[in-house]
Amino acid sequence: MRYERCTKLSVFCTLFLLAGMSGFGQGGNQGSQDRRGGDNQGAELFMQDCAVCHGADGKNSDRGSQPIATQPNIVAMSDADLMGVIHNGTAAGMPTFPELTDQQAKAVVRYLRQLQRVSSGASTDAKPTGDPKAGKVLYFGKAQCSTCHMVNGQGGFMASDMTTYGQSHNAAAILGAIVKPDTKLSPNAQVVEAVTKAGQKISGVVRTEDSLELTLQTEDGRYHFLNRDSLAMVTYTDHSLMPHDYGTRLTAQELNDLVGYLIVTGKSTPAVAASARGWRDPYDE
Repeated sequence: MRYERCTKLSVFCTLFLLAGMSGFGQGGNQGSQDRRGGDNQGAELFMQDCAVCHGADGKNSDRGSQPIATQPNIVAMSDADLMGVIHNGTAAGMPTFPELTDQQAKAVVRYLRQLQRVSSGASTDAKPTGDPKAGKVLYFGKAQCSTCHMVNGQGGFMASDMTTYGQSHNAAAILGAIVKPDTKLSPNAQVVEAVTKAGQKISGVVRTEDSLELTLQTEDGRYHFLNRDSLAMVTYTDHSLMPHDYGTRLTAQELNDLVGYLIVTGKSTPAVAASARGWRDPYDE
């Protein structure tokens, strides 16, 4: 049933028939406030039902679904338009969900915006003060950002693609995300620690989860598909895999250079094809 529903969502993931359910932690009795903290209604719905098709980061395009976190026409939609899609469906085959309240729809849209890395109302017009060329050297070198983050097809895939990050985030927001990575931490970036009944400890980020299974990706890139019946404990931490010492490891100028690289690269990326083949990084030698 879940697979059939997922394939219908050609524009936007709205598998929210379980909107009235709270979080489903270990054994199904751990509340969503304990697991995720704060206003997490949209995140819980997405992680429980949407991630199985779209992935925890919204970038999966398997099973006929669209990568809703990166699809340009979806990213460009207004919040009101997204809510309209949720309530009214589409001609392409997405069903309507009139039973969802505006509050529930807004919660889902807010979480989708987190996945899309769109900062509501944040101005990105200010010019960066750092040297973008030096920032690129840092990104792929000393700072080791490329170990986990990709830019224009180069780098790791453990964390979010940063190619267009600078399109929707200003310098202050980017700097804050670098030096304080656990601020406003989204569930797909949250480190989860699982201990099996056999004593095996696995620490990684959630890729999919429901009441029966939990899929974690560890820092080595491996996926671990865990049956919840085999788990003795699951702990949802309040930190990410991102290093927490950039504020001391990098100088103020280096941080500015790194921010400058992300902003200029994002603004130089074609809006309709951030990862299209043939696009040239403006700071390639």
